[in-house]
Amino acid sequence: MAASKSLLDSLKKPEPTNFRMTDFRRELHLRHKREEHAKKEKLRALQESKYVSRYAITIDTSRARSNCDVLRMSIKELGFKEYPFGRKDNCCDVHWHACHFEENPEVFGGKVNKFPGMSEICSKMTLFRCLDIMRDLFPTDYDFYPRTWYLPAQFHEFSCEIRKMHERRVKPKPTFIIKPDTGAQGDGIYLLREPNEYSSLSGKCHVAQEYMSNVYLIDKFKFDFRIYVLLKSLEPLEFYICQEGLARFSTLPYENPTNKNIHESFMHLTNYSLNKRSSTFNRSDRDDEGSKRTLTSVLRRIAMNGHDSNKVWKSIERIVCKTIVAIVPEMKVEYQAAIPPGKTGPSCFQVLGFDILLLQNLKPILLEINASPSLSLDSEQEVSPGVFEYVLSPKDEEVKYPLIRDTLLHVVPIDKLKYFRKKKKQRLLKKLKASTSQKGKRPDPPVKQRTSIVIIKADESDEEKREVNVTQQMSEMHMDVDSHGDGTARDVNSDDERESNIKSDTELDEEVDNYFETKLRESCLKQLYPAIYDEECERYRILERVAGLFIFFLGIRGSLRIGPTGFRTFARKCRLNRKGMTNASVDIMYIDLQRRWDHMNPERTSGSGIKSIGKKGNGLCYQGFLDACIEIARRKFYAPTKIEMLENLVDHCELNLNLRDNDLANNLPRLHFRRLGLQYRQGSMYAMPRRVIDQMTEETTIEDLLKAHEKKLRQPSREDIEAFLRKSRRMIYQPSSGSRVISVTKSPDSE
Repeated sequence: MAASKSLLDSLKKPEPTNFRMTDFRRELHLRHKREEHAKKEKLRALQESKYVSRYAITIDTSRARSNCDVLRMSIKELGFKEYPFGRKDNCCDVHWHACHFEENPEVFGGKVNKFPGMSEICSKMTLFRCLDIMRDLFPTDYDFYPRTWYLPAQFHEFSCEIRKMHERRVKPKPTFIIKPDTGAQGDGIYLLREPNEYSSLSGKCHVAQEYMSNVYLIDKFKFDFRIYVLLKSLEPLEFYICQEGLARFSTLPYENPTNKNIHESFMHLTNYSLNKRSSTFNRSDRDDEGSKRTLTSVLRRIAMNGHDSNKVWKSIERIVCKTIVAIVPEMKVEYQAAIPPGKTGPSCFQVLGFDILLLQNLKPILLEINASPSLSLDSEQEVSPGVFEYVLSPKDEEVKYPLIRDTLLHVVPIDKLKYFRKKKKQRLLKKLKASTSQKGKRPDPPVKQRTSIVIIKADESDEEKREVNVTQQMSEMHMDVDSHGDGTARDVNSDDERESNIKSDTELDEEVDNYFETKLRESCLKQLYPAIYDEECERYRILERVAGLFIFFLGIRGSLRIGPTGFRTFARKCRLNRKGMTNASVDIMYIDLQRRWDHMNPERTSGSGIKSIGKKGNGLCYQGFLDACIEIARRKFYAPTKIEMLENLVDHCELNLNLRDNDLANNLPRLHFRRLGLQYRQGSMYAMPRRVIDQMTEETTIEDLLKAHEKKLRQPSREDIEAFLRKSRRMIYQPSSGSRVISVTKSPDSE
């Protein structure tokens, strides 16, 4: 017995010494991932094997993540072709991704719903620095956001400002809000009143802003707007605003900040991701109730209170236009770094989320821009303590579904969209013809079912059977005659109705065209630029010309920082030495600005040497280059206003560079014509030298300009030489009588 037991023990497998319970879970998880991957590959192969027309509009949703629901609803309604697992050749018309542009290196064509570097541009520090520069140039136009300090670099200035306010005894006591530079969903935001309450131990950068306490309330709750904006393209600049949005409410009644309630985040912050955790969050399905409401319902409520809601909306539109114009230069720099000229790459578009707060006097205030606003249609609902369930939100669907549908219609290829609408028009026309013909068609007579069953026994004779059948047939005939006795009059009336109901082809075509026109008119997207605010915002686009100079002198292809050699080349080719800028002063300015901006952006500066001159590392960023241009303009191109000084510097640089159409943006001369009150016509005028354009005055016409251009081509006359020498201060011209020789004598003051 003992021997058999020892034999069985020897046959058993030895137990592993390093056995862990998690090995089974890991194996099951890996097996599940392999099965899911194999299933996806089978579905992808099956999808690739299907025939797809070359005119089909294809949408890649492989990386859409939480945006899949609203995307699939829009794609299904529009009749587009969805690729949920992508395509092998990545050749789709639209790639809708929920990640950053830099995370999609395999996309070489089509359109992508992300711009390069947009997450950094929409960060708190970069955004408000762009707005600060525009406020410095246009003080009265850029007053729609709170004063901002950048911590920890400007902590000393921030502390001095708080101390000055305390000395003046400002009432109410000032409160400031601290936001992380790259924070989202209300994470890391808090309020303070003393500078020593700021903690910089985390090593992250923050922005400090004045807290707006005098806000407009509805039902005693604080709220802000989420405005959706479609940035369709950069060249040419084109963007739209969604006429429907969301209003996000706090979940505690609002009170002015005090030392007791300063930490109540559910009272002072309106972020949905934060307030949905509150026990008082109201999930009402009505538009004008709840902690999340539609934009139009709130505007109606404002109008019911006796205010002008249209004026509020116009102010919001202007804020959107001015903000996008302020960040476009940074976007162009990032775009050329990701997709340099000559490199194949996709074109970009993006949906942005603007957070707007209303003050008590209904003045809109920009809080921030969200580069990746939430487009999900579901919301969390607590079914039991600690257990949440995702349910469909009717308000999110009402706002986001038309937004995505109309966005796809704006960004898909135009030729395919025209073909798609043509085919859809043909199908709709066929359906309308079929419906009109069915209306005029005579309906078939109803088939009467037997109400009784005749049972014939087997012992009955043939005569009895025949008699029963004839009787039954005669009764049916009498029933048919009775039911259709007045059929002649009905036939005449039905023929007349059929002739009146059948429409002609032209009427059907008009009906189909009206259908598509109403669909276009019902679009929730309204074009702001260039349709409405082209004239108003054109003068703010001077910084795009500075960005063009910065891109022109970048030494390394695809970089974001200009090195010392590129900065010296900028000063030399623009002939700034003629204005008194020596090489030593240029080098000193470059070193000072580089150190200052590296100190301002410690999170985005690392590395050393030439190889690090790029996205991160040594070199001067675009905003530092802009500071250098403003300083040079202040020293050497003095004018009454800063914007005039900067325009004089940019005109001087472009004149000396003699830049062509392809070197800078295509809309550079537009600003000259708008400034002089002339109408811009791109064509022969654009090819003329810039020195001729710079000499234009308000009385100048096109004919005068052409005559002046021809005069420049002729040889100078004697009167021109005399006028030129009279203006010279070094020599005095004395014309000799009766001789053609020009004599020049030195001034006695010079001896």
